[in-house]
Amino acid sequence: MRRATLEDWLEHLCIVAFLTGTRLLPARAAVWLTGFLGRVTFDVIGFRRKVTMSNLAARLGGGRAGEELEDIGRRSYMHFAMAIAEFARVPAVTRDYVDRYIRLDGLEHLDRALKGDRGAVLVTGHFGSWELMGSILALLGYPMKFIVGVQRNPLVQNLMNDLRRSAGIGVVEPDSLLRITRSLRSNQFIALLSDQDAGPHGLFVDFLGKKASTPQGAARLAMMTGAPVIPGFIIRLGGLRHQIVIEKAIEVPAGLSREEAIREITRGFTAGIGECDKGYPDHYLWAHRRWKTRP
Repeated sequence: MRRATLEDWLEHLCIVAFLTGTRLLPARAAVWLTGFLGRVTFDVIGFRRKVTMSNLAARLGGGRAGEELEDIGRRSYMHFAMAIAEFARVPAVTRDYVDRYIRLDGLEHLDRALKGDRGAVLVTGHFGSWELMGSILALLGYPMKFIVGVQRNPLVQNLMNDLRRSAGIGVVEPDSLLRITRSLRSNQFIALLSDQDAGPHGLFVDFLGKKASTPQGAARLAMMTGAPVIPGFIIRLGGLRHQIVIEKAIEVPAGLSREEAIREITRGFTAGIGECDKGYPDHYLWAHRRWKTRP
């Protein structure tokens, strides 16, 4: 990890101030305020707005008016900002909070994986309040580790990882293959986001009607260790209320070669993310250049 620069320290101080302010507010106020800031980012600042609107027009534009797409884009920014507030507050999430605000569906799929004694690879996308979902599963006693990307700012990376650890989530970097496989063989859950452009090393599978370079790490881990791949999503029902949906493990047809199985698993979870995006398009982070790499 590189040494922090003055710019890194200034960015870090700004983020610490924001997180501190978010934690001092009541939960509802924090979520409302950050949602408002997300709206300002879309309407006034316009950060990555062109990318967002281009993605929405290309993938969801058929039959939708421009105003409707713009509203989806605006609410996408709002949802992302609210997710940041909830990430900042994960140390304060208690079982009482879960009982009050969180609906849980499909936990039997996680329980079944634990009985299999091979752990599981949990896959989701930049959809809803994904960090909150991970912290809730850890609070419920599921042995969670996140595969986290390396951030440009090492101070911010440490800050984010400390938040995850405070919620009982282990942290491992993508290149720590030995630690990852040992965790799975120790019957732990490895969770990762698998919905961003994977460049020339990704697998091209269909995502919202267009081939997209997709990370294949989840599928390769499953093939290496025998762990099931289980998709999961979190849907905001309103305010602080969420629904966590854990789906059944992706089944691989018998008789496939290793590479065919990897493609089938990757296609399976990518299709699941796409279905959620179509059902709840304002929950997805459209500001990413998802289809940047072409076959």
